[in-house]
Amino acid sequence: MPTTPTPTPPADPRTAAAVDALARDVWEAGLEESPIWCTFLGDPRGADRLDERGPAARARRHARTQAFQQRLRALPRLPATDEAGLTQRVLERHLAEALEEPTHRLWQLDVDQLFGPHLLLAQVLSLQPVGDPAALGAVVARLQGTGAWFAAWEADVREGVEAGRLPARVAVERVLGQLKAMAASAPEASPLAQPLARLPATTSAADRAQAAARVHAAIAQVVAPALARMAAFLEREVLPRSRVLPGLCHVEGGAEAYRWRLRSQTTTELTAQQVHDIGREELAGNLREIEAIARSERHVGDVRSFLAALGKDARFRLATREQILARYRDICARMQARLPEAFGILPRRPFAVQPIEAYAEKDAPAAYYRPGPDSRPDPGVFYANTRDPETWPTYDFEALCFHEAVPGHHLQVALAQELEGLPALRRHGGFTAYVEGWAHYTERLADELGMYSTPYDRVGMLTAQAWRAARLVVDTGLHALGWSREQAVELLDSIRGGSPDDVRNEVDRYIVWPGQALSYKIGSRTITEVRARAKARLGARFTLAGFHDEVLRHGALPLSLLEEVLERWEPAAR
Repeated sequence: MPTTPTPTPPADPRTAAAVDALARDVWEAGLEESPIWCTFLGDPRGADRLDERGPAARARRHARTQAFQQRLRALPRLPATDEAGLTQRVLERHLAEALEEPTHRLWQLDVDQLFGPHLLLAQVLSLQPVGDPAALGAVVARLQGTGAWFAAWEADVREGVEAGRLPARVAVERVLGQLKAMAASAPEASPLAQPLARLPATTSAADRAQAAARVHAAIAQVVAPALARMAAFLEREVLPRSRVLPGLCHVEGGAEAYRWRLRSQTTTELTAQQVHDIGREELAGNLREIEAIARSERHVGDVRSFLAALGKDARFRLATREQILARYRDICARMQARLPEAFGILPRRPFAVQPIEAYAEKDAPAAYYRPGPDSRPDPGVFYANTRDPETWPTYDFEALCFHEAVPGHHLQVALAQELEGLPALRRHGGFTAYVEGWAHYTERLADELGMYSTPYDRVGMLTAQAWRAARLVVDTGLHALGWSREQAVELLDSIRGGSPDDVRNEVDRYIVWPGQALSYKIGSRTITEVRARAKARLGARFTLAGFHDEVLRHGALPLSLLEEVLERWEPAAR
């Protein structure tokens, strides 16, 4: 298998070394500040602690980031023709965004039904090693730390209440339901007791019982009361005053916060109105493509009626959770076999298809990807929502697999993890417009490879494309133009043949993650447009595999920097 090309030596090795050292220090500071992130990466540091919240932690991070920025500005500027120069530019954006973030006080609105502290706790415990007594002790210590952690969470949201900056009502209602359910769960049935299921098979019955006693006691005596206190706070003090109109534009300072989110999530200077208009243009084009398929299938109504008919068609429904997982695994295996046609470099790390956990599936989207830990060869995981199996239309499955697994998230993220010689900040970088833009781009790439099995599976791809276009309209509509939740649901419902609950879950995701939904379409458009320019410039020297390898071999980059790299890309001589 071809290997990643050796980076061009920098023009100024001393400055390059200083840039790499700074990138390492920025990365290490982030790990020090986030023991939870360490666990997700497979790093054992801080396994007995949770991330510190509150004013003191924020002030410490801000001062440290300012010092890092001063170090960066003192260095000569390297050309962006080598990896150190790219790292320098990545650091510039990363540090600037980190310094601006606290000015928008978004912690005051931190009521999140997808990745709130209560769910983050369950997710990190699902990954935490428990292979020896010390590791189990760290799990117990982390559980015992939830009282202070949730108290700091409450203080952050209370600060917003006192300032008149309230979270959206729908988010409060969803999180309140989750907190109550988790607090009422018996310790042995709690999602927080997951580590006990991973005790080594060699653990004796007596040691197993002792471990269960310790974990269950921490859940009953510390975690459940903390969950109940947070639920009571939300119910009594936040819910009655929460916002019915969910957009950031209805919060004091929210318009400025949304402009920052738009810049950080798209890595562009596009305005909300420009993004809104792009979304409407893209959506119209996608709907025309769907209409053409509808006509070829002899449907006489409009696109909405065609999608509604598909949504009710029993041919596209499965009866069990196991059938859903089996279908996803088959699709992924078929694509895996075709990857060498479009890629010269493939990741070594495998991936697995698993169901979203029962405690999270009700409020979760159809699927998502979680990378394998950096320090262990564990597979990346494509998590599929299998709740109410008959509600998930199977014509959506192929596009979902291609987006979340291969050649989408898993291929890109696993390759980035394996890039040798790049700082960890680059290998694990999370510029959303690049990461999600790539995954969205691969849905169309799969069509070029002939991977959609039927016209209906192509409809699934096109509705996914239309969905991401509609996100541009809906996200900017909610947060910049003042739309109601009902307006957003109505637009998405018009292009979706699936579950109404899925539509509402998606809208509510955009409400709690302002701007994140913009990254998919803006990123994929950029990759598609720069590919067309590269093909025109290079002529017969252009190859699809070569282009993809160049896109992927630098890790995640801001879109403007990715364009710069690809505009000067010259394929290696054959």
